[in-house]
Amino acid sequence: DRFEARERIWQDMSDSGMAIRTEEYETRVPKSQRGGEVIEPMLSEQWFVEMKPLADPALKAVKDGEIQIVPQRFEKVYNNWLDNIQDWCISRQLWWGHRIPAWYVYNSKEEADSGYKNGHAGKD
Repeated sequence: DRFEARERIWQDMSDSGMAIRTEEYETRVPKSQRGGEVIEPMLSEQWFVEMKPLADPALKAVKDGEIQIVPQRFEKVYNNWLDNIQDWCISRQLWWGHRIPAWYVYNSKEEADSGYKNGHAGKD
C-alpha cells in the first residue's frame, strides 16, 4: 500500500537524518473518473534550455533596427515576451514519449559511479 510505503520511507529518512521537517498543507487529490482511484503523479527529470542568452541578442536586434516587427504595434508584445523570457522545458512528458538524445559527462570515476547508481548511466 502506497500510504504504508510513504510512512516507512519517511521513518527511514528520519532515522538516517535525511528528513529536515514536515509541514501541513492542503491539496486536491486527483481521482480517476472511472474507478475513483487516486492518480499519483510520477516525477521525472526535466531538461531545460536557458533562453536568456538567446533572448538578449533578439531584443537588441529589434532595438538597433536590424529586425523590424510588422505591424509595429506588436513590437511592445515582442519586447515584453523576451524581457520576461522563461527557460524552455524541452522534455515535456508527452504521451508518445519523445526521447531526448542527452548524455551525462562525468569528470571523475566517483561521479561516474554515482551516476550509474542513480540510473544516469547509458544503456547499450
